[in-house]
Amino acid sequence: ELPTPQRNSGDRLNSAMLRETSYDVKELDAYITANEPLLVPDQRAAYDAILNQIEKKAGGIIFLDAPGGTGKTFVINLLLAKIRHQSKIAIAVASSGIAATLLHGGRTAHSTLKLPLKFLENQTHVCSITKGTGEAKVLQECELIVWDECTMAHRYALEALNHTLQDLRNNGKNMGGVVVLIAGDFRQTLPVIPKGTMADELKACLKSSYLWRHVVPLKLSTNMRVHLQGDVSAGRFAEQLLAIGNGKIPADPVSGLINISDNFCNIVESVEELKNKVFPNIQTQYKDHKWLCERAILAPKNVNVNAINLQIQQQLPGEAISYKSIDTVKDIDMVVQYPTEFLNSLEPSGMPPHNLRLKIGSSIMLLRNLDAPRLCNGTRLCVKTLMPHVIEATIMTGCAKGEDVFIPKIPLLPSDIPFEFTRLQFPVRLAFAMSINKAQGQSLKVAGVNLETPCFSHGQLYVACSRVGTGKNLYVFALDEKTKNIVHNSALQ
Repeated sequence: ELPTPQRNSGDRLNSAMLRETSYDVKELDAYITANEPLLVPDQRAAYDAILNQIEKKAGGIIFLDAPGGTGKTFVINLLLAKIRHQSKIAIAVASSGIAATLLHGGRTAHSTLKLPLKFLENQTHVCSITKGTGEAKVLQECELIVWDECTMAHRYALEALNHTLQDLRNNGKNMGGVVVLIAGDFRQTLPVIPKGTMADELKACLKSSYLWRHVVPLKLSTNMRVHLQGDVSAGRFAEQLLAIGNGKIPADPVSGLINISDNFCNIVESVEELKNKVFPNIQTQYKDHKWLCERAILAPKNVNVNAINLQIQQQLPGEAISYKSIDTVKDIDMVVQYPTEFLNSLEPSGMPPHNLRLKIGSSIMLLRNLDAPRLCNGTRLCVKTLMPHVIEATIMTGCAKGEDVFIPKIPLLPSDIPFEFTRLQFPVRLAFAMSINKAQGQSLKVAGVNLETPCFSHGQLYVACSRVGTGKNLYVFALDEKTKNIVHNSALQ
């Protein structure tokens, strides 16, 4: 038996601080010199305002309102480089693993800030960070915290960070006197509240927090696809997207449905046609990873997603291999109440199925952070080899694109089920199609949207259509070319 390594708190202290202080100053200098002159006027105004706030040591919360294509990630990465170049600490987090991989040194907000997993009413929430640890030292000394895709986060998460920073920094000011830049677009989906109503979603939204009245708003509005490429059609598409996001497309007063016009996107007549347009000649093309990872079909509900995934996988050559999970109830006294067959039938959100069927060449998505930032929740891979207890796959997205990795089976615990059970399974699911909520933060070249079941929550139609930069590459299937566009105006004000 191997001896247990002697780890002490000093090692953990060093690793957390090392990660945030070991950036190459020469590289940062070259990055700033090359990119600062490329800022357009509204980006420059936001960039200078944020740096000014940090220099004044004024602290506080800044919200960067940035619709897709306005260069938000570019501005954020430049800010991070500028602060780190001065040998100061800038922390980059995002609400989703995919968004985190786009930020330099980015990680998910939950793993970095140790946010609570469950939020309860009338309770003061704090992050699970203890004074004296490496994580605490980083938060005590940082000059800037950037939180991207913040609109997906629960307001209690922001409040937990506020309480934690005030405590760790012994400073009663908002966010303990540090500048926190939250960035996002409230036209996108709001926090997911299982079995929640529209009122629950709005109540969980950041704008409902007592902190919101202290937020300084900044805005990016120049569409960079139009600005850089002079693409007039991209400009018209961006305007139509904003009309969807702002709920400005007139709906039928009786049915509440909007018309999808063919000057916005390509309308298709069936799910079959949608699959053929997004994945033409997949039988041979699947070997081209670049081609495979830049396209996907999106749908509001997992039931449609799962069906499309299996149908597209069937078109690949070779036999599908079945991996069955081992499902166990945590409390031994509940085994009779919840038999194994019942556990096998459950498909909670964010969990792989009990019977996972895969082929070599299949597009898969990771459902857990295994090794951030290389392997994040949301990273897409292509299956290379299927072995009994491990899958070999090639990473198709993010900073480690092209790398081959091994994925093991791991125990997974669902969070939205009234009893505790564990599923031992590969933390992956097919990714030819994905739910609209899962697609938030993903950039695609070609997207299909299956609206046979219409969108059911705020911002879903906007998120689905804004994954691509031009209407030429967007294919939509909707019954009678009509669908629901749910927008809560109170979330946009």
